[in-house]
Amino acid sequence: MYQTEHEAKFKYCPLLMTHDDKMKFCQGPMCMMWRNASSPQNEDKGYCGLAGRPEGARG
Repeated sequence: MYQTEHEAKFKYCPLLMTHDDKMKFCQGPMCMMWRNASSPQNEDKGYCGLAGRPEGARG
C-alpha cells in the first residue's frame, strides 16, 4: 500500500530495534528500502521495498 511519509512514520520497521529489542518506527525516505511511487497520482507517496511492490502497482 502506498503511504505518505507522514503515514509511514507511525508504522513499525522489523529491521530497526532499540538496545532493549523494541521495534522502532519507519524512517520513510531516509531508509534505503523506501521506494517512491512512480505514478503521477501518487507522486508524494511511497512504500517499503522490503516487502516487495504493493499489489496492483505498475512500473
